[in-house]
Amino acid sequence: MRPRFRVPSACLQALMACFLLASPLLLSGCWLFAADERMRGKEVVAEYLGLADKSVAIVVYVEPATLNEFPDAREEVSAHIARQMRENMPTTRLLDPKDVIHWQDETINWVGLSEKDIGKHFGVDRVLMVEVLDYSTRMKDGYSDLQGNIRATAKVFEVDTAESVPSWTGSFDVRWPKDGPVDTDRVNEVVVRMRTLQSFSEKVVNCFYTHREVDKPIRTREE
Repeated sequence: MRPRFRVPSACLQALMACFLLASPLLLSGCWLFAADERMRGKEVVAEYLGLADKSVAIVVYVEPATLNEFPDAREEVSAHIARQMRENMPTTRLLDPKDVIHWQDETINWVGLSEKDIGKHFGVDRVLMVEVLDYSTRMKDGYSDLQGNIRATAKVFEVDTAESVPSWTGSFDVRWPKDGPVDTDRVNEVVVRMRTLQSFSEKVVNCFYTHREVDKPIRTREE
């Protein structure tokens, strides 16, 4: 019969003591790692990387009825997206959005052109087409309640390829504050619109580069 090896009780006690001493260090290390991950946020991989090192025209389409209420909607949407791209995608070269809007105003039938033809007109590699479906700052059922909403579809077209279909498509429905409307005595309409534009542009541009997302507190007061 094979002899059994028995660990002396003194050794077992020593091992147990070492384990008990090390456990708080291990637990604190795990806690610190988890806390660091929460602070840094979770990594989100880009949905489309084809804008890096490319020239891009941002083209925004807004319904005429919406433009009657918000005449600067195209400028605001394109400017916020452009700012997010400049901050987070330094190798992407952007056509001035004002040049695009001026061309839209001067070209009556521009909506009949394909996105690739628009890109060729401006001499860019990519066209980011944003179609705004809803652009509002007030609840339909309660005019005194403020909650911004931008609902839109966005598509990227590669001008320098033979493909005529979009290389990337995204749908967005952004509200601010996202947990519900606020009274007009707590925040004004301009702040609501700007915060909604910021949230919308972040979500759009986040699709184009790998980044980390950290949960941010919802602010309903102007600071």
